[in-house]
Amino acid sequence: MDKNKLFLGFVTAALGLFLLISPEAFISFFVIILGVAAIIDGVFILAATRNLIYDPHYNRIVTVRGVLSVLVGGLSVALPVLVAAVVWKAMAYTLAVYLLISAGLQIYTITMLHRNGIMIRQSMIEVFCSLALALVLIVIPSDVAGNFIVRLMGLVLLAVGVGFVFIQWRNRPVTVMPEVVETVEEPEAEEAEDTEEKSE
Repeated sequence: MDKNKLFLGFVTAALGLFLLISPEAFISFFVIILGVAAIIDGVFILAATRNLIYDPHYNRIVTVRGVLSVLVGGLSVALPVLVAAVVWKAMAYTLAVYLLISAGLQIYTITMLHRNGIMIRQSMIEVFCSLALALVLIVIPSDVAGNFIVRLMGLVLLAVGVGFVFIQWRNRPVTVMPEVVETVEEPEAEEAEDTEEKSE
């Protein structure tokens, strides 16, 4: 039985249970996590991506995208924590709009990177992820659809976690303890002892 996999199963099941019990808390937490990710992404954009191409238009667009990412991410983290619970819904929509704008700006920069012979596979993946997350953020603030989707995710995670724990428990090593332990002497040792007694 792998203890790491068993722990992962318990964590997955606990997360699924959390989603089932309190979808609103999870959604607000999800918005904050995305805000932190946006801040990290913005800092990375400003530090590393901005100078990939020596083109003023590219540098300007990437700078705008990086600064926008840091600002929106900072608001997404700060406002839901400091202000009323309603704010996280507004920040969910704000993050969705930001992700759509960021995807549009990134599509433009991808064309410029492609012209300069730079790999664009990772950038394309980021665009698709941004669009998918924007769609999720547009849907989940709805009281009916959002709660249904989150609870459905929770049910799936709970089932996966419980199944994982069950599989690990089922495959655990079984140790059988003997009821009686008997010591059997080897025949050669007994013959040697008999020979010594006779010689004496």
